[in-house]
Amino acid sequence: MQQPVQFSTRMAAADRVGATDVDAWAALESRAIEPNAFLSPYFVIPSARHLTPEQVPHVLFVERQVGAARELVGVAVFTEQGATRQMPVRSLVGYRSRHSFLSGLLLDRECPEQALEAMLGFIRQTFPRCRAVGMPQVWSDGPLAAPGGMASKAGNFKPLLTETTPRAILRPADCESHLHDKALARRIRDLDRRQRRLCQLGELDWRCHRTDGIPAESIEAFLALENMGWKGEERSSLRSRPEDEAFFHEMVAAFASERRVIFAELTLDGVPIASICNLVSGNVGFCFKIGWNPAFRSTSPALINELEFVRNAATCFGDIEYFDSCASAQSFINELWLARRDVSTMLVPTGTIGAGTLRAAGWVGQLMRWARRSGKALSMQPQTVHVANRGVATVTQ
Repeated sequence: MQQPVQFSTRMAAADRVGATDVDAWAALESRAIEPNAFLSPYFVIPSARHLTPEQVPHVLFVERQVGAARELVGVAVFTEQGATRQMPVRSLVGYRSRHSFLSGLLLDRECPEQALEAMLGFIRQTFPRCRAVGMPQVWSDGPLAAPGGMASKAGNFKPLLTETTPRAILRPADCESHLHDKALARRIRDLDRRQRRLCQLGELDWRCHRTDGIPAESIEAFLALENMGWKGEERSSLRSRPEDEAFFHEMVAAFASERRVIFAELTLDGVPIASICNLVSGNVGFCFKIGWNPAFRSTSPALINELEFVRNAATCFGDIEYFDSCASAQSFINELWLARRDVSTMLVPTGTIGAGTLRAAGWVGQLMRWARRSGKALSMQPQTVHVANRGVATVTQ
């Protein structure tokens, strides 16, 4: 007789997650329908410890139980947030530190819909005042957020997607044809000229560290390069704050223990002048940070390093389906990476009140966008929406 399958959800603070749960959480990444290094325990736990100790996030674990056997099939990381302009109801919001570039959920590809239903049911019971679940920066075309996707089916409430922006991605399998794209021809010729100028200064090499471990000197060189120039001056580099550097060391050590961190370096006479740090989750790579020496600004060492990364991607990263640039639409990487995917902020209502408020907020947003496109002015007074006579939400655009 076949045993019944049950799904249960439990919650823990990120700073109280035990070693057994960390191992199961990390193992889930390789089975996730949408891999995400920024939802890895190796990223979330150091981030919560060093970057947001004043706001430790909730970690939700969804387990599938068959008889006495249990298996982790879903993980979500949230913080509670009051109503804002982007999220006009009290919400659980996907956890993001200042170094996070993608949100979402980790759901086992064998049972993603069941895991999501269990998760939302737990949220409704445990957080009755939260009217929605918000996830900043999720893939708009992914199985979670796409029209007709899992979020649309869960709970019978249509999610709201806002703030959609394009993001560059790179598929290693396509890199050979990518490099011959006419749109890149002039830029590549220019970078090749700059690379020849660098070669006149000494021996120029490109190297990649991953499977053989990460040398301590490569980590130190990356931190030093990332701290040079405007990042150091504006105190936005990892080295400019002790807590950020501590986070980076702990995070890199954890990912490196499973060969899931990549450092790619451009060196001149053996000394790194540009460096890339990428993370790996499942079969997806995530670009974390770069650093370069501004003394060589005229030769564009950061772009040359990225170009060599593209040239070697098919050979070095055959197990990676694509790299997420984690970059804005204004980033320099858009000059070299031509493929795009959209990311959006997704709001999923947990009940009728949240659904009504988000639907009204969507209408207001559409009206404001129409007015801007047509050149007509609308009053900037807050739009007040009454929801089923059970409360008032104020939305400003």
